[in-house]
Amino acid sequence: MRRRILVAILSVTAIAVVLFGLPLAVVVERVVDDEATLRVERQAVLAARDVPSGFAASGDPVELDDGRDGIALALYDPAGRLVTGTGPATADEPTGGALNGRIVDLETSDALVVAVPVSANEQVVGAIRAERSTAVTNARTWRIIGLLAALAVAVLAIGAAIGYGVAGRLARPVRRLRDAAVQLGDGDFAIDMPRSRIPELDDAARAMTSTARRLDDLQRRERAFSSDASHQLRTPLAGLRTAIETEIQFPRADTAAVLHEALTDLDRLEGTITELLALARTPATAPATISVPDVLADVAAAWHGRLAAAGRPLIVTDARDAPAVRGNPTMLRHALDVLVDNAVTHGAGEVRIDHTTGADAVTISVTDEGAGFPADSTDHTETSPASRAPVHGFGLPLARRLVDSMPGRLIVSHRGSHPCVDIVLSRTDTTPPVDSTP
Repeated sequence: MRRRILVAILSVTAIAVVLFGLPLAVVVERVVDDEATLRVERQAVLAARDVPSGFAASGDPVELDDGRDGIALALYDPAGRLVTGTGPATADEPTGGALNGRIVDLETSDALVVAVPVSANEQVVGAIRAERSTAVTNARTWRIIGLLAALAVAVLAIGAAIGYGVAGRLARPVRRLRDAAVQLGDGDFAIDMPRSRIPELDDAARAMTSTARRLDDLQRRERAFSSDASHQLRTPLAGLRTAIETEIQFPRADTAAVLHEALTDLDRLEGTITELLALARTPATAPATISVPDVLADVAAAWHGRLAAAGRPLIVTDARDAPAVRGNPTMLRHALDVLVDNAVTHGAGEVRIDHTTGADAVTISVTDEGAGFPADSTDHTETSPASRAPVHGFGLPLARRLVDSMPGRLIVSHRGSHPCVDIVLSRTDTTPPVDSTP
């Protein structure tokens, strides 16, 4: 690419030099010729002024300043005969014109001739013929053209130097874009493109960096889907398996009811997979409005039967007076499913889902009557440091990630006996806080 840019710049420079240099050479040649003609004419006029008016009648010799600046002078009488100086014996065409009262200049292949009339009492009494070789003029013309050619070469050299620098400046960010594209194609999304101060290339770099971040986020969420799905699908799969095994051991007379229950569980399983895929593939968006009573009703309907089969009650407080909150209903339902599943699997006794309405937030609490979290665990701890055995399952980070994405806050408010996990979400009827992070 650098070579192409350099060739393009040099080509444009060469064309500009040619388009400017050729007319300039023609102008230089004409100026030099005109100056030479003017000089020869001035010398002839000066010589004509010094010629006596009666030179032809008196017969006195006339002295001409012949040979100055390479100019040969000759004096002719009215009859066109050479009187003195260097020139043809009889008047030639330019001299004849001068004898008729005109100033005549003529350039031949090897000489520049100028003839001026010699006047006395408003009558032409002779003519001065001045001649100069064109070799002198041509030599001066070629010297000037040589200087112009040297200047053109210098301009081309300067253009090549500037073109080399510009080509390098343009090629470097383009090569970085190419390398970033290769890096992106190899699955490495850690792309950090420096600014090149070329607006178009900087726009392309920002677009590629943004694309890399989106792809990295998509890949990360796709990888997280397997662990999220394994946790969320374990319970409905276990329930479906248990129902089938129970039916095999204790078959009922109405097989259609069994199949309808199985289809209902399969529909719930399919819906869970669809929702998890949507959450994994969709980037974070602006929070929507969540109806707390509807979400708690869905959770209660999904878990009452399972907890009742295990001989454990599920208490969901009446939330009809709860205001709407900001977030994603699907994320909130899955987060509550995770917390209830933790309580069922690792807790004991009654499971409660309560809510508390504050001035600017609604807190949804999930509690059970189990032993709770170890005293040395943190909000992010998932296993006991001593035994590495699960403590409230592996779903707490999933629930935390879902709540953080809404956005909201997940807090383990009580760790001991009768543990309590809170989900805090902002109310929609209050002004959201302004993010002042620069």
